[in-house]
Amino acid sequence: MLLRSGEIGESNGLRKDLPGLALCASIAWGATVAAMLAGSAVVWGLAFGLSLAAIRSPPAIFQPGISFAAKQVMRIGVALLGFQISLATLQVLDLADVAALTIDVAIVLIAGWFLGPSLGIRRELSLVAAASVAICGASAAAAFACIVMREDSANRDVACTIGAVSIISSLAMLVYPFLVHGAGLGPAAGGIFLGGSIHEVAHAVAAGYSVNSETGDMATMAKLLRVALLAPACIAVSFMMAGPRASPRVSLPLPPVFLIGFVVAVCLNASGLIPPQLAQITAPLSRFCLVTAMAAIGLTLPWKSIRAFGIKPIILLLTLSAILIGLSLIYVTHRPV
Repeated sequence: MLLRSGEIGESNGLRKDLPGLALCASIAWGATVAAMLAGSAVVWGLAFGLSLAAIRSPPAIFQPGISFAAKQVMRIGVALLGFQISLATLQVLDLADVAALTIDVAIVLIAGWFLGPSLGIRRELSLVAAASVAICGASAAAAFACIVMREDSANRDVACTIGAVSIISSLAMLVYPFLVHGAGLGPAAGGIFLGGSIHEVAHAVAAGYSVNSETGDMATMAKLLRVALLAPACIAVSFMMAGPRASPRVSLPLPPVFLIGFVVAVCLNASGLIPPQLAQITAPLSRFCLVTAMAAIGLTLPWKSIRAFGIKPIILLLTLSAILIGLSLIYVTHRPV
């Protein structure tokens, strides 16, 4: 049977992508194993990619797959994140908790909108940093970057932001449980604080269960609510970035396909049509896609571009993290038992 020209083109494109995809996936697998011993798989993936690129730049045969992994695989990972959201999230948290967590996310995003430019940071990068703090770490940074960043330095800025916020989140996972004990927070309040203030999903969950199982359950639900806010936040920011240029006669930018996929995944999971076993598979698969994308970005970045990132974005991330901690503590210490 003869293949049509479109099918031949797709087949050739897939063959071109396979070497680079295999390389990035291999690095991601090594990063995942390293993270079982210590640290974050995202950080390891970026570090391994950078180290390999420093030794020798990947040959041309790997470049198409590396480019595909850095862009498309990252989008797939964000879309799959939607399968982690279920109706149980809203059933465990009461209306005041949902409102408080939503307001915290909005305040941090607004703070990033204004603080970044005041520090001399481009608004696009400051929004990526704010999203990583406010919503869900690396995944939110990747999603926002796909929407707001268009410059040639986007890969460097996203990689450095994700690496920095992952390290901050790892430290928070170790330190914040002591704050829970020191403030005398109960399981519900402690879980909301941890899930509402730690950046990465895995770190928030681990911190919660390091206190006790009840705190872990609540931390998981609080964190997943923040993840659920990813799509509304992306859509709101895309409208804000459109600004006054968007008149009633001019169509506003449509949500990207990966964001639509995220919403569809949320709806399917909440409807109960997806078997629980599938939802359990998509969580690690989403993370692996993100680590694969970070490995790809690392392979394309020269060390001098990392040094050019500067200290100001780190200061912004730390400032926004401090704001989120303060907001979370204010709420949980005044929350009715």
